[in-house]
Amino acid sequence: MIFHLVAFKLNSSLQWCDKEVIEAEAATREHPKHISEIRGWLCARNISPREQAMDFVVMGLFENQEDLSAYLIHPNHQQGVQKWKKIANWKVVDIELGSDTTRFFGLLNALVGVSGKLVQS
Repeated sequence: MIFHLVAFKLNSSLQWCDKEVIEAEAATREHPKHISEIRGWLCARNISPREQAMDFVVMGLFENQEDLSAYLIHPNHQQGVQKWKKIANWKVVDIELGSDTTRFFGLLNALVGVSGKLVQS
């Protein structure tokens, strides 16, 4: 299982009420409806007022590297990328949940089994 994390920082001249920002956020929220490789999805606005904080985050789950790669080139994802390129910059982290370097604690232990497979409830 691959955990895909993307943190966005809006360009300084933009706010959440701007049309292009609204459109980029809406496109991102719709990805799971169009991209079958997505196994889990969360996206949300940041609530922290700290200066170093990012503005928006995407957290996706993919079964394997092949599914993540298919998502990255999917036309619907690429449409979203084009919208975000106009309004923000971002950083990406992809984590292999079953690797020897991945550790879980607390509530996350209940979500992910020892093998790194997502526990279905």
